[in-house]
Parts: sequence; structure tokens; C-alpha cells
Amino acid sequence: MAKSAPSLIPAFLALFIVIVFGYLIFTDLESSRTEHTLPAIEIIDPPEQLPLTVIEDEQASMDSEEIIQQEAELFVEQLSPVTPSAIAVNEGNDQFVRHDSLLTLPHIEQRTTSLPALLSDSSLSDDTPITLDFMTKQYTVTTLEHLSKTIEDHTAIITIIDSNGQTISQPLADILNQQTIKMTDEITLVELHAHHIETTFSDLAGLDIGPEQSLLASITLGANNIALSELIPANARNSNALYYIHRVTNKDAQGLWGIIQAGLINKFRQGLQIKGLKKNKELAQAIIPADADEKLPSGMSSFLGKILDNKVDNSYIYNFHTSVMGRNANLVHPGQQVILIEFSADELTSIYQFFSDKRNQGIETFAITN
Repeated sequence: MAKSAPSLIPAFLALFIVIVFGYLIFTDLESSRTEHTLPAIEIIDPPEQLPLTVIEDEQASMDSEEIIQQEAELFVEQLSPVTPSAIAVNEGNDQFVRHDSLLTLPHIEQRTTSLPALLSDSSLSDDTPITLDFMTKQYTVTTLEHLSKTIEDHTAIITIIDSNGQTISQPLADILNQQTIKMTDEITLVELHAHHIETTFSDLAGLDIGPEQSLLASITLGANNIALSELIPANARNSNALYYIHRVTNKDAQGLWGIIQAGLINKFRQGLQIKGLKKNKELAQAIIPADADEKLPSGMSSFLGKILDNKVDNSYIYNFHTSVMGRNANLVHPGQQVILIEFSADELTSIYQFFSDKRNQGIETFAITN
């Protein structure tokens, strides 16, 4: 049987498939995306400092020094309100008054007396205020050895009574260096104690005070109204001045300097409620540091120190017991004197400005701009 010739159809089909497959592969290799030519990028070095724009708060548009000055002037203007009523001058109630202010001062009588003598005075009513000042002695048995350990300041003068009854008043260091009293010998230390009692006539009988004790009694027999202008000499009256008034107490250990310093610190720190100062602020105040009166590192006087020095030399001291006005800064007596310190409005304004806690401060924010 004769063999049939092979068919060419499968060969043609295979060739066709190879051609189609090759075409597809070739066309896929070509990019179908459109390419664009970009310009060259130029790199610019930034400047060393970027420009700054100060954005100020609306309130800070006015110069800060002007704001402080306006605040200071308002503070001083209201530091002593104008009032037709008499101003009571009491201990612990210091204040600024005007040249035409009316003051109420206590009428005080002073006596050197004793408790039985006071109790026998039928002219005093039960509610009469009486202040008693007196000294007592305290006797303590001890030794020099004990005193040398318990008294820190050996230069302090002490009074002792030795075993022979002899009274010695010398610095402790001198007593320790002498040879007549042994460190372990029994001695008596004599100490003085000051007493200050504020009471009324009805309470006198209940006080634990011996009948022989000498007393300085200050008896308040009412009050007197007096115009400040009557206390100030005619040639020294200043209608634009304010007077800081302080009644002397036993706490005034630092004298006039301490009185004026404490007065300024307290009044300026306490501040005043003043409406309309600025947004969100009604209290006008300036903080004066407690050491603001100390000398500068250079040895020169400080701003406040110069003011205090001037005021000590030019203050008025009125004794309402004797009705005498003086200027002796060394004669300051508790319970019977009033201190008057004159300040001009410009002086008080400059103090406020100098110590204002807003001094040299601005309300600023910073931003970088193009």
C-alpha cells in the first residue's frame, strides 16, 4: 500500500504563530510614553540671615515707655484719693495724704506711774485705751562655761553677779579672759526685758504687775482733728506734693530709713485697682526688691538709696504728745510721733517707672517672610 505525502498545513500554522508572537514581543519593547525635556535646575545658596518681620500686638503699637509712664501717672494720681473726711492716723495703717488733708490724731497723755496709782484715777473710763511700757530684770544662776557655749556673740555686754555679790557689766569675752572667776564658779546672769502692753482701764486690775513696778503709761483721751497744712511750715508747703504718713511703733527698729523703705515697697507692691489701664489688666503695681536700697557693686548709691538718703534728711517728725514738729531723725519715739515724708508727683512717678515689672518688655512675635 503506498504511503500518503505529509500535510504542509501544520507547518504553515506553526510559522504563522511564530511570526505573530515575534511581532507582539517587538512592539512591546518600544515605549508608549511621551518624553518631555525638563529645564536645568539652578541651585541658589540661601542668605546667611532670613528676613524677619516683627508682628506687634495692637497694644504694643504705642511705645512701651509711654505705656509705663501713663500707668505710673494714673497710679500716683489715685495714690491719695481726695476726700473731705478726716483721715485717721493709726498704727499699721500707713498712707499717702495730700497737703490739704484733714488728719485725726490721738490725744495721748503720758505718765510715769504705778499700777495702784492708775487704778485710783477716777477720771478714766473702763474703755480708755492705755499702753504700758516697763522694764524688768531676770536673774538666772549659771556659770561662765555655760555662757561661753550659749551666747554666740562674745562681744556682747552682759551683766553678772559673782559669788562675792559684785556686779560686773562687760563684754563676755573680757569676763572670760579675767582670772578672778573660774569657768565653773556659780554666778548670776542679770537680763533686762522690755514689756509693751496694750490694754484698757477695765483690764488693769488683772495684769500681773507688781505694785512697786515703775510704768510709762500712754493714755488715749480721745482724738484731735488737725489739718496737715497746719503741721507743715508755711514756707515749705507744696500744693502738688503727697505726704507719706506713718505712726511710729516699737517695730521701727531701723529708724526713718527703714520706715520709708518699707512704706514704698508695701504701697507699690500692693498696687491700685485702676480700670482702663490696658486689655486684661486693672491692677497697677511695681515690685520694689527688698535690697533695692543697697549700694551698687561699684560702691555708688542705688536709685532707691539716693531717694531714701534725701528723704531721711528732709522728713517731718510730729510729736502729737507735745504738739511739736521737728526734723531730728535720731529722735523717733514709738507711740507719740507721726512721720511725714514729702514726695513730689514726679518723684513717685519715676519710682514707679523704674521698678515697673513691665520695664523694657514688649509684646512681640517673630515670623519668617518671603
